[in-house]
Amino acid sequence: TIAVHNGRQFVPVYVTENMVGHKLGEFSPTRSFRGHAGAKNKGKK
Repeated sequence: TIAVHNGRQFVPVYVTENMVGHKLGEFSPTRSFRGHAGAKNKGKK
């Protein structure tokens, strides 16, 4: 397990064989998606 900093906090990342050859920053998300504005009432009629 390696702690990777995403700009805000350190995120623990467990390295597996599939991750070899990638950069560690790819596995620590930096943005939190809260949904589009007004999307919660769309489609309910």
